[in-house]
Amino acid sequence: MSRIIIALLILCSGGLFGATPAYSITPIPQDSGFSGFINLGAGAVTAKSNMIVGNNLTTIGNKRIDSLTDSADSVNDFIPLISGELAYTFASTRTQLYLGNSLEDFIRFDTSTLAGVRQELPDESIVALSYVSNLIRTEVWADPYVVGQDRTKTDRTSSGLRLGYAKILGSDFEMQFTWRNIELDDERSGLTQLGLAPDQAKLLNREGDSYEIEVLYPFRFKQGKHLLAPALSYRRMELDGEAMANNHYQGQLTYAYFGNPFSISSNLIFAVADADKTNPIYQEKREDVIYGLSLSVFYRDFLDAQGLSLVGTAASFRSDSNIDFYDSTIGLFGLSVLYRF
Repeated sequence: MSRIIIALLILCSGGLFGATPAYSITPIPQDSGFSGFINLGAGAVTAKSNMIVGNNLTTIGNKRIDSLTDSADSVNDFIPLISGELAYTFASTRTQLYLGNSLEDFIRFDTSTLAGVRQELPDESIVALSYVSNLIRTEVWADPYVVGQDRTKTDRTSSGLRLGYAKILGSDFEMQFTWRNIELDDERSGLTQLGLAPDQAKLLNREGDSYEIEVLYPFRFKQGKHLLAPALSYRRMELDGEAMANNHYQGQLTYAYFGNPFSISSNLIFAVADADKTNPIYQEKREDVIYGLSLSVFYRDFLDAQGLSLVGTAASFRSDSNIDFYDSTIGLFGLSVLYRF
């Protein structure tokens, strides 16, 4: 994320419903020392998901459902908005160590924390390598396909590596690759009530690996006050269950305006995801279409404090599946205070 792009808020649910933010790798400061940001606030969230419970801080899933052919009922809740990064720069070697998380991941119940290093090369390009892990675990249903009785929740964890490369060949072109291993404490999809044969139940297994590559090119114009950043990404969900494994293709367009005292950031996304194999419950392959919009408004120097911004966010995203059970929606109105140092 560049110095002037404070946050690009992208919301999403779990399963095939996924989105990644278009952003820039942070430029390395010229002076040695600590830098970073912290963003704290709260939001009102409304969501529908048959697969995701939430996390330790909020719940968006219904414990009991009555049908395997209907979309989830809506759940309303409050969610804390928490993100931040602490970095230390070694100016003489153009190296920076950092630890933090992104608000985009936190809101979509993928509470990833990154710990890594950024290195500026002689041509002023920047390489970033980080370890990705979960400090706050996402909660899902151990067996989502239980009807008429309470479902049991279980933790989903993911960890892996992220490699980013910015200012490639002196341009603004950037790319990023992320690998994660996904594990559930208790994966029982299709085993509790449906009585599926072991080979059929295995098709619903949600554990495995995720491989994602994203490319981004930001265009700045009108003396840098406006930014337009198209991004394309491909994610391969190489899961143990071939009915849950999928290819995910996404396009995103970010527009940002940098004014004083107000700045705005808006995002449009459109994506499709196609499963590998036929779902043993529904006897068809899952296909999702994902689309959404988010808008954030920043009021700089809030309370006349330099580096402090008041941030208001509104967002709505939806995943329409050919299998209604997997439909997901999430909407949010949030207010937070951002401090950069």
